[in-house]
Amino acid sequence: HTILSALLLTASAVVPGCTCIARDAETYKADTRSVLETRNAAIKDCYDEALKADPALDGTVVVTFKVEKKTGKLLDIAADPGRTRAPESLSSCIVTAIEGLTLDPVDQRQGDATFTWSFKANPPKQL
Repeated sequence: HTILSALLLTASAVVPGCTCIARDAETYKADTRSVLETRNAAIKDCYDEALKADPALDGTVVVTFKVEKKTGKLLDIAADPGRTRAPESLSSCIVTAIEGLTLDPVDQRQGDATFTWSFKANPPKQL
């Protein structure tokens, strides 16, 4: 069971002459969340793999990245070790799972984002 939460996104500097759109902060956040959600199955696979090592694994993975204004590509994707409370193998699997994503259409501004995935193991069934 996976809970996705807490996307923080800031955008900076309007670029004159760009043929892209200019989202407001809430739309930028929602559109970025939608792009990330396209990888939910891969992220669930990451967690399922981590559960093999620890069937009671709970925790959070906090990932930071930039959304490049000219291409919409997610760049500089990294787990935040100060805020992540999960094994490194789960964090790196999630970073790999979201690599290559692109926000489309692109925006006039670069976005700086933080996204948190929260994981909670299902309790064992009582017989």
